[in-house]
Amino acid sequence: MSQFPYVDFRGDVEDVLWRVACSIRYPEGRMRRDFGLTQPEVRREDSPVARIERPKRLAGPDRRSQVLRHAATQFAIRGLRGTTTLMLARAAGISERILYAHFGSKECLFREAVKDNIETRLQALEARTVSAIYENETAAIQRIAEATVTVCVAGAGNSTLTNWALLEDPEYAADLYRDEMGSVEMLWIREFAERFPDSRSRRILSVHLVPYAVNACLAYGFWLATLRHDAESAAGLAQGFAAGIAQAASALLSEQS
Repeated sequence: MSQFPYVDFRGDVEDVLWRVACSIRYPEGRMRRDFGLTQPEVRREDSPVARIERPKRLAGPDRRSQVLRHAATQFAIRGLRGTTTLMLARAAGISERILYAHFGSKECLFREAVKDNIETRLQALEARTVSAIYENETAAIQRIAEATVTVCVAGAGNSTLTNWALLEDPEYAADLYRDEMGSVEMLWIREFAERFPDSRSRRILSVHLVPYAVNACLAYGFWLATLRHDAESAAGLAQGFAAGIAQAASALLSEQS
């Protein structure tokens, strides 16, 4: 039998470790875990710790819009199937987990980006037409036609993304495209009515030319976007196409006179 009585040193050891940790400013919670002085913490879904870890970024509309713009750029390059969630998250500067939490899936993000792309294009067209000055009905046709083609290749409204959507998600995109055509036609007719309220020529053009001109301008603008034109490279092409629409308007008015 040992001549020394049994002594439990565990309490002293814990005290020493605690003092050492405090002397080097070791975080209390981490110190207790690292030195084995506490049981591992079990996080429950309804615990305050679990709630803190849930994504809280993208709360502001501006931040969400930024993510949509970054996503639109990536989708316009590779389409829906060629773009990975990791690419989207890196471009937006967020994690994939946050991306999923706020948009649900890559497909949902794609659809929202397409819808935003169309709305941006419509806003750009309205801004161009409202600020324009038209000498007569034929000149108005030419200027609005040129603007309609140009917004399809310019800036954030570039229609490349919508082209991808028509190819990869036609059931969703086709309805949006029809709505866009209707909105553009209404914009043309509204501009004519406001600028030339009592004009017989305006009424003739609104009925017999505008619906077909809108379809032609959008189709041409989308085609230029597919060829990777931008506003600068497509400027001459848009002007030439719009001049052809104006010639058709002049011929129609001559027949009706």
